[in-house]
Amino acid sequence: MNRSINILLIFFSFPAFAFIICVAFDIRFLNIAIAELPFKFHIFIGVATFLLLLIIRRSVSRWVGVSMTRKPERFLWSTPVSAERKKQVRLFLTIEALIALFAMITVFLITMEAWPIGLVYGIMALDQLVFLAIAQSWFRVGVTHKAVVVADREVRLLFFSGLRRIETHQQTLYFEYIEDLQLFFPINCIPEGKYGEFRTVLEERINRDRVFFSEGFKALK
Repeated sequence: MNRSINILLIFFSFPAFAFIICVAFDIRFLNIAIAELPFKFHIFIGVATFLLLLIIRRSVSRWVGVSMTRKPERFLWSTPVSAERKKQVRLFLTIEALIALFAMITVFLITMEAWPIGLVYGIMALDQLVFLAIAQSWFRVGVTHKAVVVADREVRLLFFSGLRRIETHQQTLYFEYIEDLQLFFPINCIPEGKYGEFRTVLEERINRDRVFFSEGFKALK
């Protein structure tokens, strides 16, 4: 979820900045003076609203996910994510916040007419920092009767239904399903020394006659 929304935010930011630059520097496009468009502010509002909806979607997904993992009693097994993974997540969130802050400042420096878009980038930066400050103590990996739940920078649900193979590759744990669906999460979400517990719980919940555990996964300790 987090990755797909980030891609959408980046994708739509390019034309947004192109339009802002056209307005600020009175650039003509197809013999149309962009700066003289009577509805340009409505375009700014529309783009800002769309970006804001993406940010809200990402934020709600994050907060709902970490709120689920705050109560370990909901899980058959759970553990806080590793210190190494928390460090990575802090770095990612900080970088995302800085990029959003830079985008906000850039918009305001180019033209104050685009303040709705600049404001949204400011909200994005604030959302990242607030989540980092409050939620990092709630980051956990858990196993329920139906799925593995991983909640940190984003929330991943890896269901047992339709699962046919679990394997490791380059520090990533992959769950492969029928119809070529593949879900994954970083192995270092689970603290070292907890892999055996995690594997044991999975073996109790999964039909081993139908699901293959790779040698790499079985070797984790």
